[in-house]
Parts: sequence; structure tokens; C-alpha cells
Amino acid sequence: MILWTDKYKPKNSDGIIAQKKALEQTREWLGKWKKGRALLFYGPPGVGKSLIPEVLASEGNMELMQLNASEKRNTEQIERFLHTARTRSLFSRGKFILLDEIDGISGQDRGAVSSIIKLIKNSDYPVFLVANDPYSAKLRPLRAYAELVKFSRIPVPSVAKRLREICEKEGIKAEPDVLKNLARWSQGDLRSAITDLQMVCQGEKEISPKNLEILGFREREAGVFEIMPAIFRSGSINAARNMIKTADKDPDEIFLWIEANIQYEFREPEEIAEAYDILSKADIFRGIVSRQQNWRFKGYMIDIMSGVSLAGNGERHGWVKYQSPQKLFILGSTKAKRAAMESLCRKIGSVLHCSSRKAKEAYVPYLKILMKKQKGLAEGLGLEPEEIEIIRKF
Repeated sequence: MILWTDKYKPKNSDGIIAQKKALEQTREWLGKWKKGRALLFYGPPGVGKSLIPEVLASEGNMELMQLNASEKRNTEQIERFLHTARTRSLFSRGKFILLDEIDGISGQDRGAVSSIIKLIKNSDYPVFLVANDPYSAKLRPLRAYAELVKFSRIPVPSVAKRLREICEKEGIKAEPDVLKNLARWSQGDLRSAITDLQMVCQGEKEISPKNLEILGFREREAGVFEIMPAIFRSGSINAARNMIKTADKDPDEIFLWIEANIQYEFREPEEIAEAYDILSKADIFRGIVSRQQNWRFKGYMIDIMSGVSLAGNGERHGWVKYQSPQKLFILGSTKAKRAAMESLCRKIGSVLHCSSRKAKEAYVPYLKILMKKQKGLAEGLGLEPEEIEIIRKF
């Protein structure tokens, strides 16, 4: 099977999406390139960092020598590649040397970074470096020899447009909003969006929101502003549920975000009422979790609040500026107090050989009672005066 990411990879620089500034910076740097300097591309995955050197090498009839540095982790393997990269090309005008994912090099192997610096200093050809995080401590020595070029996430409309072009070439009809949802869920990663599209389109000539359920949302952490559109607009309980489960937010916090934004997302009063009614049922199980500390009910809460995606007739407002729940501001004001409690519970847990959550749920309430009767108990646990005060006020 041919991967669509390869099949529809741009053949020239005109096909590179939404990275015009990075492309211009690269061309300018190549025009004045001198030995001893490299170009370091950085940014999120799937936005074209490795693609630009590939395309420019093809356009300039250059040989591209490429290495994924995170896979060749030890100094010896990298040195072997670098030796090959220094040799002259027989069948092209020159070479581009591309070291991908350099932030994946083991922090323990200091020789690998030194070898790359040695290549930059001695190479007769331009050297391109690619990283997600160029400010990693292990890459600090490299930055002195490189000019940095930032790559941004690809905008949703640009991703959706590219997906539409691929569908047209493959003879596949996509219902409205399907491609937009795929683009939105990709979080600016065009490569993953195309991969998702190919998976959805396997054996299909038409795709609808129902087809998106097979994705299960690839396991990537999602921020709240990616979570909200999926919950409100996916039209799929499975899709919304999977997004909540792979999010970097606690389900209780997501619940508050949904509660705060229903009024902005839905158009008609009846739809708003229906969405709140669904959320109220989820809140029943949320309350059971809180009162009984029975975490099995958390799954029911997530399932029900995912049903908000089915509320109404599918009509939504256009772009929505999601509002932060007021309750989170209150939680923010008590952050220091909660951090102190967490620290206390970790200390108690280390003594009683249990988790900090177990310490808070099962032991702190009893310690509060016992401390009134046994004066030396707190000292025996090694608690500081401020920690004793936390327990007393629990």
C-alpha cells in the first residue's frame, strides 16, 4: 500500500503549505552560506521541517544525505554517517546534509553532539538540523553554530484545503465538516491529517462523520482549545470520549469548560437546554465520584458528557472564542494551598507506603482526629508546624 503522505508529498517548493517565511529564510541563508554554519529548523511535527531541504535539493539537483539522529543514537554510528557525508558527490551538483530529530539524541552521549559540531565546522556542504525543541539543554553547544528558523502549526483552513485536493484526486466524496474536523483534530500536523484521511477512506467512496469514529483520536495530548471543538462539533460520542481521555486536562476540568461554553456554542434556547440537560446527568455521576470516592463512576461521567456532541440539530455558531470557567479562577487562587496539601500527602504516603491520593482520602481525616489525642503523633511523622496546621484545618 502506498502511503498518501509519500504519494502526495510536494515535488517542488510551490507545494509547501503555510511556511513561506521559513522557505524564504532558507533560500536567503543558502545564498550566503559559508563553512562552519548550519541551519536549525524547529517547530511541531508534521509541518514541513524536513520537507524544505528535500524539495530544495531536488530543485537544485543536489544529493540529499539524511540521517535520523534519534535512531542512530551513539557517537560511532553518527561518525560513520558524517564520514560518508563529507565525500564528494559523483552524479549531482553538490550535497545537502540533513540531520533529523537531533533533540532525540541521548543526553548521556555527549560525543554525538560534538561529532555534529565537527561536521558543521568541516563540511563543504550546507548542513540542516531539525528539532522539535531547539532549546533542549543538550543542544546548547550546537546553537552557537546554527541559525534558527521557526516553523508554525499549519492553519486549519490550509490543512482542510489540502485534504480536499487529495479527496478529489482519489475520487472520494466527503460530507461537509468531515475534512474540517480532520484538519482541526490534527492540531496543525499536516502529515498526521493525511494519515488519518487515508485510514478513514480505506474502501470508501464517500466519507461522513460516522467514518471518523474508527480513528479513536490518535493518542496525543490535546489542549483545551482542541478538545472543545471535538466535543461540541464531532457529532460522535466515541470521538468526543477519546479526545477527553487523551487530553492533558482532568475530566472534571473539561466538565467545567463544557459547562461554561454551552451558551456560546449552541444557537437556539432549546439546544442550549438539551446540552445542559445532558451535562446535568453527567454531573450526577461526578457527584458520586466526589462523595463516595468511587472512581469507577468517572467513566460514566465521561461517557455522558461526551453526548453533548449530539445535542441540537448539528447547527453551531461559527468560530467561538471559548471562555475559561470562573471556577478555575477560584481554583487558581487556592493553588498554593493545594500544592502544600499535595506535598503533605506525599510525605505521609512515603511513611505509610501508599499513594498521596490514598493518604489524603484514607489517612488525613483520621490523623486530624488522632492528633488531638496523641500529641507526639505529628512529630513521629516528621511533620512541620505548617503541615500540622494544614491537617487541623482539613
